[in-house]
Amino acid sequence: MRIIFIFLLGLVLSSGYAKENSPPLPVDQAFVLSAYLDQHNKVVFEWNIAPGYYLYRSQLKLTPSPTSQVRIGKIELPRGDIRQDVVHGVYQAYAGLVKISVPLRSPTKGWLNLYVNYQGCSQSGFCYTPIKKSLRVDLSRVVPPQNLNQYVQSAGAMSVSNPLPATGGAATLFGQHNLFMLILSFLGLGLLLAFTPCVLPMVPILSGIIVGHQQKIEPGKSFLLSITYVGGMAITYAILGIVIALIGSGIQAELQKPWIIVLFSGLFVLLALSLFGFYELQLPKAWQQRLLALSHRQKGGTYLGVFLMGSLSTLIVSPCVSAPLIGVLAYIGQTGDIVLGAISLLALGVGMGLPLLLIGVSADKFLPKAGPWMITLERFFGIMMLGVAIFMLSRMIQGPLTLFLWAMLCFFAAVFIGVFSPVPRRLNWAVKGSSVLVLVYGIILFIGAVEGNTDPFHPWEQFKTIFTQQQPSKKLSFITVHSMAELNQQLTKARSAQKPVMLDFYADWCTACVIMDTSVFAKPKVQHALQSFVLLRADVTANNAFDQALLKRFQVIGPPTMLFFNSGGQELTSLRIVGEANAAEFLANLKNIGST
Repeated sequence: MRIIFIFLLGLVLSSGYAKENSPPLPVDQAFVLSAYLDQHNKVVFEWNIAPGYYLYRSQLKLTPSPTSQVRIGKIELPRGDIRQDVVHGVYQAYAGLVKISVPLRSPTKGWLNLYVNYQGCSQSGFCYTPIKKSLRVDLSRVVPPQNLNQYVQSAGAMSVSNPLPATGGAATLFGQHNLFMLILSFLGLGLLLAFTPCVLPMVPILSGIIVGHQQKIEPGKSFLLSITYVGGMAITYAILGIVIALIGSGIQAELQKPWIIVLFSGLFVLLALSLFGFYELQLPKAWQQRLLALSHRQKGGTYLGVFLMGSLSTLIVSPCVSAPLIGVLAYIGQTGDIVLGAISLLALGVGMGLPLLLIGVSADKFLPKAGPWMITLERFFGIMMLGVAIFMLSRMIQGPLTLFLWAMLCFFAAVFIGVFSPVPRRLNWAVKGSSVLVLVYGIILFIGAVEGNTDPFHPWEQFKTIFTQQQPSKKLSFITVHSMAELNQQLTKARSAQKPVMLDFYADWCTACVIMDTSVFAKPKVQHALQSFVLLRADVTANNAFDQALLKRFQVIGPPTMLFFNSGGQELTSLRIVGEANAAEFLANLKNIGST
């Protein structure tokens, strides 16, 4: 869904995390660790990270055991993806497959004993406690990765209990919904691109190429030729998407460097300027003439010729399409997703060819006429390109600065729509009203940025109490427990008082925990609903033996996890919350507790 959000300015401001419906994987399934000796006398440590999970680069450490007789050289960690959150600020993380090579010094025989430390989270906000493993790697032979388990011994690994049963296949269905929306959105985007000023005037010319030199053509054949033409164009775009994805997947890590992100953001700004008419972005004239001459040499009216001309048209009729198209290709190159690249550009090509299908059945009777509206459409794409630039920069700059850039874009868009234009007699009040709303929203974003806010959807968080004359929400008061003995004591007191209990597993390094504190537990409705509860908090920040005993006792993989006990002291396991939840989900869960 992220690539759709790149083109639609109104959707570029994302609400954040996608809620997962299945429990988190055990840590050894989320981060599969292996090690082997390669042909260059280096021990390669390899993490195969499950989709939807990531490792913190700063938390990854390899330390030789004091008893190890093998010395190692300097370890250099590869660069990771740039991320940002309210706890860690801007940081680097690994996703997918990450390899770390450890150079060896003499002697290189026997066993290498190493301590490996790492920590990771899921995209839904769930974080694992820091992991420490003791590994012994056999250095007597070069071992292919597939035979690793025969030669690597692991000791002292953190034991992880099985998670609670899955709640269903909603995540899978959600993924199918993403694919459907991807195809539908790119069909619409392609249709919009087909009506840009450089493409629409070419439609009659392309119609003549399809018909060829025949004076009359049957409507059925005309329609089939149109489909053939569109197929050639769409398949060419799909191949282009696959090629870009293949190239991009090999340099994906490099594309996450800050200077690369700045370069791509600048590219989108330049693309936007071209769409606003500051300069023309197109193929060299000589190239266009040669391609056009080649297309004319194809025999019009034949399926093969029309298919080839459809392929050539992706280059011939692309001056105005270039900016949005380059934007898509740049993003696909960063994702390295072959399926995404093929499907998105295939749908884009089909959407751009829909007007030609209308020609095939109606001889261009239903096509809109050229006019100033086409220039407006092109400028609209320019605004979206500026939104893309801000979105990319948001991965490496502070939240308030990002909010300021969104405010500037809203001001620019409001002026472009016509907020300060003279009011004509026949004013389109819907357009005028939209420009005023965009301007007001830009002002709110600007004030939010000055106040230090970061969320474009909630820019008023720190100053909304001024307008509502409400006191800022107080934080919930938790009783912190540090051991099983303290926890049992508090549970006994609650049971004697016939009060329900909420036990919150929390850690300072857990981003979702901090978000829950500020965006859920701080809400008056949530605090009111928890008035009758005894609020306990197991702070596992230190991840010491007492913390791990608490985690193991309740089969908790990591924070944030919230457990609920009824007034009789029994845990309501079916109502356990694992990972981040919003206020509405949390309140709904509390209502279920009241009905049990």
